[in-house]
Amino acid sequence: MPTPAEYAVDANVILRYVLRDDAGLFRKANAVFAAMEAGQVALICDPVNLAAAVWVLGSVYGASEREAAEALLPVVKAAGFRMSDKDRYIRALEWYGEGRMEFGNACACATAAHAAEGRLVSFDRRLSRAPGIERAEAVGRAEGEGAD
Repeated sequence: MPTPAEYAVDANVILRYVLRDDAGLFRKANAVFAAMEAGQVALICDPVNLAAAVWVLGSVYGASEREAAEALLPVVKAAGFRMSDKDRYIRALEWYGEGRMEFGNACACATAAHAAEGRLVSFDRRLSRAPGIERAEAVGRAEGEGAD
């Protein structure tokens, strides 16, 4: 099988695909994702575009965290959908969908889990409840000083 052509994908294309709110744009987005599923193209998504899609689903369309995650996870998990550190963003979407935290915080916790042995510097005490996360408010020389 030939190597699929790579295309960066915009949040708007992802949104039209999952929302199906504009028939003409959905047909176009559906064709793009069908080509991805067929292995003809690979879609490369920058994490900022994923965050934009999450934000638009919640803020503009009123989707709950669970609804947004359920809409986006199948897209992100697809073999032809590429992101750097894809597993990290899948984990973030899962935590976000469980209502554990806002998406930005979920990304920070997923980064801690995947790249920092669970260690996270944050002043948000709620993040201490994230599974496998060890939150600190100070590190290094500042560790003994505490936060104001």
